[in-house]
Amino acid sequence: MTGRLRANRSGWYVRAVSEEGTQGSRRARRIEEAILELEGVAGVRVWEMPGRVEIGVRVAPSDTPADVLARVTELTTAMHEGDEAWDVGVLTEM
Repeated sequence: MTGRLRANRSGWYVRAVSEEGTQGSRRARRIEEAILELEGVAGVRVWEMPGRVEIGVRVAPSDTPADVLARVTELTTAMHEGDEAWDVGVLTEM
């Protein structure tokens, strides 16, 4: 597994990982970094494809998946470009 280890606001140490590891696009890294700041996020993975962005979130045990997914969806709504499709889901493994 590749990525950066850092603490988020909840005090959890998280590893930001994209499909390309630390070589992901700047946009994928910005998305990861923004999501990692959200309460209840223990890890994130971002996949960028033409016309589509998929985000997998690892939820901290202190929060519920529904609450965390709602926060991620609200945050990322402003990041959409054009007619892109965005999907957000829960990761069971990183």
